[in-house]
Amino acid sequence: MYIIKCLIGVAIGFYLYRKYPEIGEWCLISIVLVLSPDRKDAMNLALIRIKANMVGAGIGLTLFFIHPMNLLMMSIGVTLTIITCRLLKLQEVTRAAAVAVIIILLHQKGQYFWDVALERAGGVLGGCLIAMLITYTFHVTIRKFKW
Repeated sequence: MYIIKCLIGVAIGFYLYRKYPEIGEWCLISIVLVLSPDRKDAMNLALIRIKANMVGAGIGLTLFFIHPMNLLMMSIGVTLTIITCRLLKLQEVTRAAAVAVIIILLHQKGQYFWDVALERAGGVLGGCLIAMLITYTFHVTIRKFKW
């Protein structure tokens, strides 16, 4: 079941990547991060991972608007993410949140970094929502049919 969920997620993410490369690549990564191989608590785990990604994206986006990325800003971002996840009792997904911060803060030279940060945050949010929809479909809707 997990393979099927991942294949559907990768197909959707890859389609978005082909249509909108910057948003699609981060969407694809977020889809795979949020999907869970375990049927038990799949919806709860997806929600927790989405919260972690939103914490990371929110902190990264906020820091990005304060100052362009450098070692200090990335260190502050990771530190704030760890503290925030602890306060929100999201310790088990702190790594995913820290990755979201780094995704938002990194940008390529020659691109408008505000646009890149917003696109990446949008990609993370979009990927989380797609993974949640896939999880819901497989673990709530399909369960009702008892194949």
